[in-house]
Amino acid sequence: MVREPPDHCPRCGARLAPVDPPDRFHCPDCDEPVIYHPSPTARVAVVDDRSILLVKVDVPDRDLWGTPGGFVEAGEGPDVAGVRELEEETTLRAAPEDLVLFDARTFPKFGTMHKTYVCYALDAADAEGEPQPDHEVADARYWTPAELAAADDRLLTSWPEAYKDLEWWLEKARSALARA
Repeated sequence: MVREPPDHCPRCGARLAPVDPPDRFHCPDCDEPVIYHPSPTARVAVVDDRSILLVKVDVPDRDLWGTPGGFVEAGEGPDVAGVRELEEETTLRAAPEDLVLFDARTFPKFGTMHKTYVCYALDAADAEGEPQPDHEVADARYWTPAELAAADDRLLTSWPEAYKDLEWWLEKARSALARA
């Protein structure tokens, strides 16, 4: 499996033959399939009564924010990845069983790379510690929709349209927590 549509076999380097593009190819030299899949990512929406925790992407001159999260590693469940990424990016600790699934979707990100986001809600009261940016992010703080709207900062621009709306995140996360 590769993370971007392949042109050549990752085993031998031979040019691939398309079988069912954009995700299935065949290597004529190895006589093996090569499959392109989206990269799984876990996101955590930590919410309280009026705000959501966001992390600032560590890119100079860009005030872009998103929910804490990152790639699911081999052998790891998405909920475990969510709490690992939450701690890595914000120093907050949580238990996987406190996460409540509320959205999953696949979309193109970074051109030809596709990602599958598995989104979880976490009540801020269930998170241990105070959010502090770690080495992976430039800042970590709670935002209300009004605060973000009044700032020059924005949610990540490479996200699907719904994800670019802070109200959407708050509504979906709070609704999931209320049903749990």
